[in-house]
Amino acid sequence: MGVADDAKRAVEAFEKENPKLKGKARLTSGSRTWKEQLEIILDPKRKNNYQNIKKRFLEDPKWKDSLKGKLPQRLKDLTPDQLDWWEREIMKQAGKSPGFPHVGGKAQDVALNGFKLDDKKALEKKLQEQKVKILYEYVTNTASEYNVSISKANVFHVYK
Repeated sequence: MGVADDAKRAVEAFEKENPKLKGKARLTSGSRTWKEQLEIILDPKRKNNYQNIKKRFLEDPKWKDSLKGKLPQRLKDLTPDQLDWWEREIMKQAGKSPGFPHVGGKAQDVALNGFKLDDKKALEKKLQEQKVKILYEYVTNTASEYNVSISKANVFHVYK
């Protein structure tokens, strides 16, 4: 059983004890392919995320001059050589945290819609019973903040 199954069991147990919150904790981003991860990396709305790998790509001598410091915004804007580079680099970090734990299904996000602090703590306890780790995230349409306080978190990034 994987981390998604563990998160699902925890959410189900939480909802059984808190029926008024049924459907409020949603399993969102789980297993991704390297291409799905790349689409997220290239998304111009997430310009502040994934800075290290973006910088390494832009500084690669094979295309540094042609890109002029501008990251392509879509998969179709990349050459076959550039796609190969991204696949290789993403897969080196697949399933690792830090890295790309969602690639390969090693992480599961749980969105906390309308949760109060006590609700978050109760769900956290259920997740911990499944022997998973939790990284608190604050996610907007344009960025993610990691290692925020539990009170600020609107997503639990669950991993092993």
